[in-house]
Amino acid sequence: MRLTTRLGGLVAGGMLVTMAACADRSASEPVAPTPFANVVSETSTDLWRSIITGQTGPGSVYAIYVPRSWNGDVIFYAHGIRDVLNPVGLQDQDSYHAVRDQLGTLGYAIAYSSFSENGYAIVDAVQRTHQLRGLFVSRFGQPDHSYLFGHSLGALAIMQLAERFSRQYDGAVTVCGIVGGTQAQLDYVVNVRALFDYMYPGLLPGSAAAPIPGYSIDIQTQNEIIAAVSGKPGGLAVIASTAQTPLEFTNSTELVTSLLNALHYHSRGADNVLAFTHGKFPVSNEGVTYSPRPGVIVPPLDLATLTALLAVVNTNIERFDADRAAAVWAQKNFTPSGDLQLPTITLHNRWDRLVPYFHEQLLAVRVASAGATSSLVQRANPAWGYGHCAIPTAAQVQAITDLATWVATGVKPAS
Repeated sequence: MRLTTRLGGLVAGGMLVTMAACADRSASEPVAPTPFANVVSETSTDLWRSIITGQTGPGSVYAIYVPRSWNGDVIFYAHGIRDVLNPVGLQDQDSYHAVRDQLGTLGYAIAYSSFSENGYAIVDAVQRTHQLRGLFVSRFGQPDHSYLFGHSLGALAIMQLAERFSRQYDGAVTVCGIVGGTQAQLDYVVNVRALFDYMYPGLLPGSAAAPIPGYSIDIQTQNEIIAAVSGKPGGLAVIASTAQTPLEFTNSTELVTSLLNALHYHSRGADNVLAFTHGKFPVSNEGVTYSPRPGVIVPPLDLATLTALLAVVNTNIERFDADRAAAVWAQKNFTPSGDLQLPTITLHNRWDRLVPYFHEQLLAVRVASAGATSSLVQRANPAWGYGHCAIPTAAQVQAITDLATWVATGVKPAS
């Protein structure tokens, strides 16, 4: 990939970038709640014969939708990450309501839950989503098939459910998921911040290894970042051309947007991640050799120039180590093993601004190593373009129906 336009020409000052993402404490066995003990309401519509809402645990709420023409199958959905500053609830996210309603017209029941808390709450995401199964069965009986479906952080949660409870589910669909694992995503975000601080020192408070609790990048700071990379585009070119910081983009505006997303995610890390590691840092760059990114060198850099610049970076960049317990948390919560026990379809924007495509590549390698390639279908249509979870509703619904056909016939669909 080559960048053909100067950064400054396409970066608009004052650009407000929508930040979205896509995790929690040490894993424990989800405990099934008393079935429907906390039903809040029940209603119906022309499409849905039953809409039940209630509470699954401290602070969390759930909703179950059963269509009038139910086909006997149910989909258990997990949403993506939400900032701790945002309310817990069942609000629409990643166009989920549109997907839900289209699946309802095809006869699928849907069950989904908020988490008890926002942030990188992977353990809670797993627990609240798994509880839905008991809630559903207690009211509507055993479904013919149970499918897992999740966006971003929720995609990682359903992969953990698929590994731990493979006999209770029939297949999974992930969308823009952190399917390479928590550690890989944290490494990416922290290394972006580390290289940014090296290239543009003093612009952001705190450091790569010390995000500030309660801090969030505001519009003024965002504009300062845009001005800095516009005035010194070579620094951003180095970041984007480094293997450990593979920002996704097809043009310079997208490149800056991906940088801002990674920096924003890092700025919220003290509240979103360190809250689950007792404030201990889970990422290390000790022993990391920052190296050229295969196949992506941003002009005016060339391989020789980039290699020389990274040699200086490796000598002078600030080094930091991970807390051992925090690193164990990140591994357990969660890195997919690749040993797929269920048919799994993944969807991912090829140029994802927040959860880069390398996650799909990591997953594919692990699945191949586990000898489970026959259970994995990966889709990344270039027509979906740039974005995070920016995948058409029709493509998501198609993935669910393709999964159902795969489970019914045993014939693996196309990637």
